[in-house]
Amino acid sequence: MLDQVLSGKGATYREDLLVHLRRHGYLEECFFTFSYGPIRQHPGGEVVGVWTASMETTRQVLGTRRMSCLRELADATVGRPSRDDVFTNAARVLERHTSDIPYCVILASEERAAAGAGAAPVLLPAAAAGVAEEQGRSGGCLSGIDAEGLVPELGDSAATGRTRITRHVLERLGLHRAFAEPPSTSAMVVPLTKSETSRPTGLFVAGMSDRLPVTDDYRAFVSLAAAQIAAAAMAAHALEMERTMAAEARRRALHDGLTGLPNRAALFERLPTTLKESEREHRPVGFLFIDLDGFKAVNDTLGHQAGDDLLREVAARLRRAVRPSDIVVRLAGDEFAVLCENITSNPAIEAIADRIIDNLAIPSGTGAECVTVTASVGIATTGPGITDADELVRAADSAMYAAKKRGRGCWEHFDRSMLMRRSQRGPPMPDAGDG
Repeated sequence: MLDQVLSGKGATYREDLLVHLRRHGYLEECFFTFSYGPIRQHPGGEVVGVWTASMETTRQVLGTRRMSCLRELADATVGRPSRDDVFTNAARVLERHTSDIPYCVILASEERAAAGAGAAPVLLPAAAAGVAEEQGRSGGCLSGIDAEGLVPELGDSAATGRTRITRHVLERLGLHRAFAEPPSTSAMVVPLTKSETSRPTGLFVAGMSDRLPVTDDYRAFVSLAAAQIAAAAMAAHALEMERTMAAEARRRALHDGLTGLPNRAALFERLPTTLKESEREHRPVGFLFIDLDGFKAVNDTLGHQAGDDLLREVAARLRRAVRPSDIVVRLAGDEFAVLCENITSNPAIEAIADRIIDNLAIPSGTGAECVTVTASVGIATTGPGITDADELVRAADSAMYAAKKRGRGCWEHFDRSMLMRRSQRGPPMPDAGDG
């Protein structure tokens, strides 16, 4: 700039020029705007001097770039599907802002699997930026770090929820800086928490540049970065919990609480799709309607606990009797069903029915109180006249009643005459052993 002015090429200026000054006992990163102008012996004459004006803009420059970092952090972390995604994306952003945060390590707080309620969580490395592993370690960067054991102040910060300044944290974790500039010997440890009273979701260990004074502005910036990461991580965690709870609620709504089998609601949710696919691909679907013979006697003679145990045993035996692709359902009480896709022939589904009948001849109790339960099975397959879910289930139900009428402990195929006979006479009256 001096050469340009002194050579007669006119005035010049530079905005926000980085200079390093040793004005407080260390080499400090500073920014100035300089303006240089010529001083001439007379207008248009020789340049005999340089007029200079300078203004320090360090605070403005640092404020602008830190605001940019915070904006990028918000864009990269808000709306992430999981806490791990938040941490990973935050580290990627901070890799581009090493002038203010030369490196960072994000530690996730995890509950100890074998610990009791109220036990302190363990800190596990989740993401990092600007660091590399010491030679001789294996398994990748940050593998196997005992964060609390090697750096006790990390555990203290997680337990108390207080921010701390610590020194030489990387060396104690067996890590080193990926890039030497700017130098950093201290780090700020900030709990990732929504408030001072809530338990942290992790820790944000942010390296601090040795070329910047540790001012209130610097501390506030690191704290704001941690707050953004914490808020996004907690929102993601809440979403994960909400999804988990919704999935569990749906699972409970579609499964029988006693046997763990899909229930009637699950069956009728699946059947329309299954039937459409089978029609499109010309693959018949089979349906077995199963009713236990003699179940009421188990409840009356041995008690309802014995009845519940028997129903669980029936569910387990049905799973073993059918093909891996078949779906076993508990419809209600002692009524079960099996949905069989891709049925190739009547003998194929009859073989499944035979295995079910053989497997469900179950004795309950001992001695004089021994009650043997059997199964009556109705078989229906899709085809002419049976094209929707209600028709398929109704047909199998009618065939089951025909099996009961024939003598129980057997199966019957559906035919159209069954519907007429049942509508005229109604279902057979159960004997004392039926449920």
